[in-house]
Parts: sequence; C-alpha cells; structure tokens
Amino acid sequence: MCGTNSTKKDQCFISSSDWEFHFPLAILPTINRARYSFLKARYFQCIYQSTTHAIHMHDYEGQMYLNDRLIDLHPGDITISPANHQSSYHVKNPDGGWHYCIHFTINQQNGAPAESVCTMPLYFPQHDVRECEWRFKEIMSFFNVATESPATSFGAANALRQFLLWLSLYPEMRMTEDSFSTVTDHKIVLLEKYIISTLEQPLCVADLARKYHISQNYLAQMFRRKHGTSIQQYQLQRRISHAQYLLRSTLLSVKEVGATVGLSDPQYFNKRFRQITGCSPSEFRHSENN
Repeated sequence: MCGTNSTKKDQCFISSSDWEFHFPLAILPTINRARYSFLKARYFQCIYQSTTHAIHMHDYEGQMYLNDRLIDLHPGDITISPANHQSSYHVKNPDGGWHYCIHFTINQQNGAPAESVCTMPLYFPQHDVRECEWRFKEIMSFFNVATESPATSFGAANALRQFLLWLSLYPEMRMTEDSFSTVTDHKIVLLEKYIISTLEQPLCVADLARKYHISQNYLAQMFRRKHGTSIQQYQLQRRISHAQYLLRSTLLSVKEVGATVGLSDPQYFNKRFRQITGCSPSEFRHSENN
C-alpha cells in the first residue's frame, strides 16, 4: 500500500542487538520477485507493506523508515524488510534511484532443528559491495532465466539461502581497518583475484595452500567464512558467470566458450552450466538473443 506517512518518533538506528531477522536454514525460501528496481520516493510520503520478506541493496543516498526506525542509506547498504512490516523512503536525488530487490517467502515446517536457524540484523552498512552485487545478480539470473524448470527455482532459492547465510556471519566477519589488513585476509583477496584471472586453469586447493603459505584446512575455512561456499564452487560460479557473459556478447561457439572458462569437455560444460543456470548454454544464448 502507499499513502501519506504519519508523524515519526525520534530517530532510532537498527542494530543486530535490538532487531533481527531469523532464517531457518533447513527450509529453502520461495522467491517471488528478483529485479533491479527504480524508486522515486521523497519525504516518506509512500508507505510500503508486503506480505513477503524483501532484501534490498541500495544504490543511492537517502533514508528509510522500517516501522518507526530510521536508517541512513548509502550506496552498497543492504536492508531486510520482514513481511507485514511497514517501510517508507526518502531518496535524496529528486530524480530517484535504483536498488536490487528480492522478495521471498519462507514456508515454515514443523520440526526444523533450532541450530539450523541463522540470525542477522535488518541493516548492513556497506560491506564487500562487489561481492554482494554479484550475489544479487546470481539470484536474478536464476530467477529470470527464460526456461522455467525445477532446477532454476532450486538454483535461485539455494543461491538466496547461501547469501542469507553469508550475511548472517557478517558480525563475525566484520573487521576494523587494522585487522582487515592482516596477512590471512590479504591472502584471501589475492586468491580471489587469482581464481578470477585463471578461470581456464584447473584448481587444486592443496596447491593454492602451498602457493600462499597457509594450511589447506585453514584456507578452506577462511574462504568459506567469507563467501559461504567452497573454493571449488566459487570457481565454478565464476566460470559459469563469465560463460554467460561470453555467450551473450561474443560469437564464440559454445565449445569455445567452455574451453575459455576451463570447461573444455562439451558434455561436462553443458552439465555444469545447466546445474547453475537451469538451462543449456545454447538455450541461454537463444533466450538472450530473442
């Protein structure tokens, strides 16, 4: 709904200690909408209330009321609006601004173990903006794929679940400027750049551990803590993401695209591409060109 906002209470900023979102990891969410949306809202004049949960990554300067709590918004900030909670916005640019938007529901099931519930704040200040943007795009690419299938629905839901898990670890992962420059953090950044720049090459975690002079188990643990996934799965996701770009923007054959991203066996490339996107490389190219 949209209407004139009532008088607001004193400003109160959301923190993980006084307002949280609880997500049962044993249940896959159902995504209802995933897109990059334009918002033209000024002075909190419109009140929004949805029956679905919503996670946003804002790309503008502004403010947001979630119920009676005020949040200062900056590009890269993430907010979670629980279902049936009211929200309203003020975008500083009178022309409006853009944000990533994913609406989802959670079908509660009895018997989910308590330890499988993750907890996170409703507001995340700028944190690894490029990684968060990539995760939003990954979910959107699954959800908006032209060929609808159980695989694409599962891929979108699982990607969102991994993202929420990653976000739930944010308080533990947040680092001060001093700690962010530690040797281990620096090595993880170097590893990410190495993976992205050598997609065509096979990956061996043991070799990477030796390359960066860190134990294999600790490297895998720190990488999963930051990304919510294994090093091998991270490489596969990056490979498929780059393959999508090549299929969309070049005339390379499907076989050549697979070889370029390190998946030279056409059958294996087709299998992994379908696993991630829910369709074959040829189907993806056809849907992008039509």
